[in-house]
Formats: sequence, structure tokens, C-alpha cells
Amino acid sequence: MALLISIVSAGPTLAEESRHYTLDNTHFRQVHSKETGQTHELIISLPPGYEASSDKTYPVLYYVDAYWDTPLLSSLYGALMYDNTAPEFIMVGFSYPGDGVNYGLERRRDLTPTDEGANDGDSGGASAFLAFIKESVVPLIETSYRADPEQRALSGSSLGGLFTLYAMYEDPAFFDRYIAISPAAGWDGGYLSGRDEEYAKTHQSLAARLFLSYGTGEYPPFRNPIAQLQEQIAGRNYEGLALRNYQMQNLRHAGVKAEGYTHGLIWAWQDIAPAGPSGLEMEYRQHHPEAK
Repeated sequence: MALLISIVSAGPTLAEESRHYTLDNTHFRQVHSKETGQTHELIISLPPGYEASSDKTYPVLYYVDAYWDTPLLSSLYGALMYDNTAPEFIMVGFSYPGDGVNYGLERRRDLTPTDEGANDGDSGGASAFLAFIKESVVPLIETSYRADPEQRALSGSSLGGLFTLYAMYEDPAFFDRYIAISPAAGWDGGYLSGRDEEYAKTHQSLAARLFLSYGTGEYPPFRNPIAQLQEQIAGRNYEGLALRNYQMQNLRHAGVKAEGYTHGLIWAWQDIAPAGPSGLEMEYRQHHPEAK
């Protein structure tokens, strides 16, 4: 089943002009998790050439907040393919089924590693959610689709960035590529800074590619812990860590995703990106044979 987005045009013939925009090669799967006790929805997007390339395996991007970010990532995917700056890859987004879902409540529970002190039972479920991903989702994807088990990426923004970094410190090798866009680094009094301190006491290496970013226009009490975390991780000089710290100029919290994901995906896949010219270069050469 393709993912449909309603597009309604204003005007006197409103009913006649209503139609749907389809994200091709995208479908849903519902999975009940024994780890979280919840039913989760996966939004799976396959590369356009997936069916025609029966002997090819693909890297996989796992990303949270799919209920918001699937259209954005689908659009960016096409741009990355045209520019030839990333390999073809499968995308698996995490969502929740049903109408009227309170996404804020659901994501707060699943994406946070600790109870921040609210004592309401609505945070601190990241351990169970990560176990669900590792023990149920990834095996499902890698047995149902031609996914390369050696090329897994995990990404998220805000609380999703917090979860992404939590997962990295818990088991760096499971996902070897991480994109953390404006992570909630101030969560629970600076959980991430403390987690890095704890990790560094027993580890000199961190074999991963990490993109870590924030917007310079974000609210300072939210932004400053991210900047400090960037400096802290860079100062570790972890063996095997390919780190890109990035600042998005003049962008606030909700506006960082497009630029963050563009640069983050290019960095995450850089070492396995295809060689060769961009789509524009090929088109230009076709129409201008004299060009070099």
C-alpha cells in the first residue's frame, strides 16, 4: 500500500479538485512489540529500482518520527539520487497506527532513556524501544527485504536525536552510522554528556560515522548543551569515530530538519557513495558535448 498525502486545492470546484499525492514504493507494516507492549507501525520505502534489481542488497536508514518526516525524507532521497551523493538505500520509519494518535506522548515514552522526574510513566522507555528495534524490526527487515546487514544507519531529530545517540553509546556496532539532528542534549540534566563521560571511562574507540548538528537560531538553553556535547565528543578523539559537527545558520528548532538530513545523509553514506557525475552534469554534457 502506497503512502497517500491529501492535497486539496482551494476554489469553487473544491470537491472536483481534491486528489491524493502518492509516495511510490512506500508501504506500511504493523508490528506488535513484546518489548514495549505497544503496536508500532513501520513505514517502509524501497528504492525505485528495487524490483528490477533482484540480486542487489541495500543499506538501510532507520528513522524515528516517520509520521512527520516521511514526506521530507522521500523528497530528499530523490535529490540525493539525482546528485549522486548517496547510494540507493531502503528507508524504515517508526510510527504508530490509528487515528487521533498523540505522537508527542508516544515519542516521549519511546525516545527518552530516563524518566526526567515527571513520575507520570510517560518517559524513560528508550531501552525497551531499542530492544524492539534490534530484536524484532531489524530481523524482520533483513529477512523480508534485500537489506545489507553491514550497512545500517539510525537517525532522528530532537528527542529522536537523543534516542539516536543513546543507541550509539549502548551498542555502537549495531548501527554503524548515526544522524542526530538537534538532539535534546539537555534532557535529564545533561544525560548525553554524562553518558559520554561514562562511555569514555572504559572505551578508547567508537567505531561509527556520526553527524551531530544544531541550528544557531535555536533557543539557547536547548542549543548550548548540543554545542557543548559537540566539543566534548570531538575532544575524546575516539579511535574509529568519523565525526562531523555541523551548525545550521539562523535556523530554529523545527526548521533544521531539511538541511540537517541533507548534510547528515551525505555524511552518513559518504564512504559508500557511488562514483560518477551528478544528474545535472550528465544532462549538461548531453546537451553540450563540448563541455568537459
